[in-house]
Amino acid sequence: MNAPMDPDRLARLMEDAVGAIRPRPEALDKIRRGARRRQFVRRAVTAACALAVVAGGAVAYATVRGSAPTTAVTPTPRPTSQDSDVDGDGLPDSAHVVPLGKGDRNTKYLLVVRMTRLGIQKIPFTAAPSIKMPRTGPRVVGYVDADSDGRAEIFVMVDSGAATEFWTIFKLVNGHVRQVTTAGRPVRLSVGGSVMDNSGFSCDGPHADLVTYGYGAKSKPKSWAVERITYRWEGSRLVLVSNRQHTIHATGTSRRLAKYFGVRCGDLSQFAAP
Repeated sequence: MNAPMDPDRLARLMEDAVGAIRPRPEALDKIRRGARRRQFVRRAVTAACALAVVAGGAVAYATVRGSAPTTAVTPTPRPTSQDSDVDGDGLPDSAHVVPLGKGDRNTKYLLVVRMTRLGIQKIPFTAAPSIKMPRTGPRVVGYVDADSDGRAEIFVMVDSGAATEFWTIFKLVNGHVRQVTTAGRPVRLSVGGSVMDNSGFSCDGPHADLVTYGYGAKSKPKSWAVERITYRWEGSRLVLVSNRQHTIHATGTSRRLAKYFGVRCGDLSQFAAP
């Protein structure tokens, strides 16, 4: 029978055997970091899944309620007659000016209107020669449904001075675009002026009337002659409703004069850009 092994020697042998397979400290650190990384990934995936479920539920709820969540894409609205819809079909139309004669002293022009429902129409009109209106002569100012009938009117600049422009209007009536008249003559709206006299117009009133207005300095200091003329639409005509004139005593910067100049008609700007 073999003699029992010395306890100290047995301990050394076991230490050597276990030490050969014991992981080193740096290996243990790698194992711990890998475990933490896997735990973080599992938590991130779990959170993403939860968010997806919540978002899906919000979309489904919004669908049932007949509305969309704030992240949904909003459809682009169709153009309205307040843009450039001349023929009233809900689609944008366009217009541009073409000279009938040659040279910078020509006074005869065509307004070419291209409509999606009624096709192309060409309306002759007269305007100041382009030599008076650098750089391009007469031009389309913009489109506004001035009489609230669901169809946009076309505003065209036909003359200009140092600080004043003159505009006319074209309107679709019974399927034909016509130049608007008043008292038998083409409409001529005065826009702008100086510190001594100024003018403008409005079409934003409650009754869809067109109102022209202006002021001018009188010989007496701090005295101004003011005027407001109201017109009613009748087809392609503007019919006079009232003409109110009186005198205001104020300084040239008084707010009392503010309502007698400027353009207040849709999104038309104060002056026509060249």
